[in-house]
Amino acid sequence: MDTAASNPYMGAPVEVVTAPNGAIGNRRIIENADKVAYLERTVESPVPGVFVFGGFGLAPTAVIEAEDGLIAFDTGDVKHDGELILQALREFTDKPVKAIIYGHSHTVAGAGVLAEGNDDIVVIGHPDLNDVVVKNLGAGGAPAYFPEVSPYLTARAVTQFNGYMPSEGPDGYLLPTNLTQVDVAFIPVNTPVHDGQKMNVLGIDMQFFTKYGSDDKVHTTVWLPDRKIVFTTMIWNAPPQLYTLRGDVFRDPREWIAGLRFTMDLEPDVLVSAARRPIVGRENIQQALQLYMDGARFVLDQSLRGILKGLGPDDLRHFVKFPRYLDESLVNLQSYGEISSYPPAIFYQSVGWYDNDAANLKPIPPVEEARRWIELLGGEEAMLEAARKALDEREFAWAAKLANQAYLVDDQSPEARRLKAEALRQMAYVATGANDRAHLMSQALELEGKTRIARLIPPQPEMIVADPARYVEYFRIRIDPAKSDKVSSFVRFDFADSGSVGLDVRRAVAEFVPDPDEYTRTPDIILRMSGDTWADLYLSRAAPESLIETGAIEVTGDASEAARILNLFDRLEP
Repeated sequence: MDTAASNPYMGAPVEVVTAPNGAIGNRRIIENADKVAYLERTVESPVPGVFVFGGFGLAPTAVIEAEDGLIAFDTGDVKHDGELILQALREFTDKPVKAIIYGHSHTVAGAGVLAEGNDDIVVIGHPDLNDVVVKNLGAGGAPAYFPEVSPYLTARAVTQFNGYMPSEGPDGYLLPTNLTQVDVAFIPVNTPVHDGQKMNVLGIDMQFFTKYGSDDKVHTTVWLPDRKIVFTTMIWNAPPQLYTLRGDVFRDPREWIAGLRFTMDLEPDVLVSAARRPIVGRENIQQALQLYMDGARFVLDQSLRGILKGLGPDDLRHFVKFPRYLDESLVNLQSYGEISSYPPAIFYQSVGWYDNDAANLKPIPPVEEARRWIELLGGEEAMLEAARKALDEREFAWAAKLANQAYLVDDQSPEARRLKAEALRQMAYVATGANDRAHLMSQALELEGKTRIARLIPPQPEMIVADPARYVEYFRIRIDPAKSDKVSSFVRFDFADSGSVGLDVRRAVAEFVPDPDEYTRTPDIILRMSGDTWADLYLSRAAPESLIETGAIEVTGDASEAARILNLFDRLEP
């Protein structure tokens, strides 16, 4: 099924060229990406009174000019985006931003900058947006189905958003999908809107729609009926990203498709998206939305079709491929993510991990499997020689797989590291998706010792201080069952300004107790500390023994036993 004729990672011909920044990449992306995305800072006005700031951050921001002020649609993924946008805005107008509309929960971080200290600013958004943003911030990073693992997803997001790649040279990024230091100037929604609600904002009639989402569950579409302008984040500069390599909660294609159909039915004359360049002209918009919607429908329906044929998640990667008419349409240019990574997510949501092949039901550990493959091939050198041969034949994915077997057995083997790195680099050069290139190239650079990739990025200390109870709950998953096998102790945590919570440590499990006074056990140990001390302990910046010895932690009960129990939990090692 996976042949050289169709797979660029296995020898299919791909023309690679050099981008203006010196990056080597797929010609199709280098020549077409700027037609749908912003590759440099740009301010454009698709129609009078509407300005789009592209390339100032990960996502564009739109500004609507009213008689006595400005309305911002989205504000940037980080505070710095807002600073850049405001600086550019002030080059052609002194009008203040008097209203902000959040179309998406990710693009809220520059609001405080654009508000310029205005306490009376109107902030419009989905009724649930504040809760989503607070939950994401409280988790300490990237959104996660289980917020306890947010630090792991955050680290993967840094890779996805070019955190480890150079800006210039052969290994540089092609699309500036970059996030700067994650700082936030969020202003909560103070004017929530419901689906279909009409409102006059600074003299402009608007209608708001909150029923459908894209990658975000609290999406708001804005419709200016008098001018037939729609503001949305339903259409991106790449096909609907139904799975992101950084990891995220499931993105239901049906909801995204329904939102695209709804947008089509509005019949706008101008479409401004916080995820791509604007589109002007009703016919152009209808054609773009139709192709875009059909791309999402194709991936969903063909993934389900493949499941009915008995295909597993890895089979689906190769089974679901755009037909030529969808692949050649610029709205479906796979410049951000590549659709080969989407069908497995649909499979897992539909079926779970098991592919119905009983041979895969009880796999042996990957390292053990690698040892056995090396033995079958006649030793490590034979495995590496096979990897070299695959590289010479431009079968980059196969070369990476072979080299990885030797790497799993000995991750310090210079030749295994070199071959795996080169295979990943060559895959990055032919990739179209910015996300795919980022993961492939970043890991190649790490193998060569040119960067170090964080496995996880812990929350900032101030987040822990602001809500220590939440992080006592998250602490529970770090218990080491090998160390705690014979322990039974109920520990209460008293925080001066935040009340009390507990952990009932029962051998291999630590149960979070939100209200110790109502619990069935009385505390065996009571720990009193400040939020700052708990942050030091949670982030492994100080050992329990030293905090107890210095009095930063006051113990009621056996102090040495308290330290021993706290040491049953893993230290953070990013």
